[in-house]
Amino acid sequence: MLKARGILLLLFSTTTLSLAQDRTANPDDVVTIDGLIDAYYESVSGHPGKRDAERMQSLFIKGGNMCINRTGDEPVHQFVEELLLTDRFLTISNDFFERELSRDTQQFGDMANVISTYGISDAIENTNYSARGVMVFQLIRHNDRWWIVSTMFQRESPEFPLTADLLD
Repeated sequence: MLKARGILLLLFSTTTLSLAQDRTANPDDVVTIDGLIDAYYESVSGHPGKRDAERMQSLFIKGGNMCINRTGDEPVHQFVEELLLTDRFLTISNDFFERELSRDTQQFGDMANVISTYGISDAIENTNYSARGVMVFQLIRHNDRWWIVSTMFQRESPEFPLTADLLD
């Protein structure tokens, strides 16, 4: 029983420390769920060069996770701090613009689950998408701001076409 209490105390302290972090973000990016999701898509998009890793990291809670699910490959699941250090993630070799097409948000108190359908194109104004898919965000509100706890995405494929309800 004492061992179980110790484990619970350790888990609670770790969670509390993660929530008490100092990651300075633009207030417009994190005060609402809309702002947070918009900031995420803006930070992964851009012209050839480097993604805005600092902005991206400011959106995630310390220890937040990103799961990149690629059809035919093994899923990549990493702490956002680790993923943001990789050239594979940081470097954009071609114009890459990912934007939200539709969203379903379920919120209860200070937690939310967001299912966001996205499209990818080579220009911000281009709606002829080279790929589409679904991104799932788990969010928590703490200290008057929203944090991304985890993300996971799946690209559309012949096996998994986007349904009408995901495009509303």
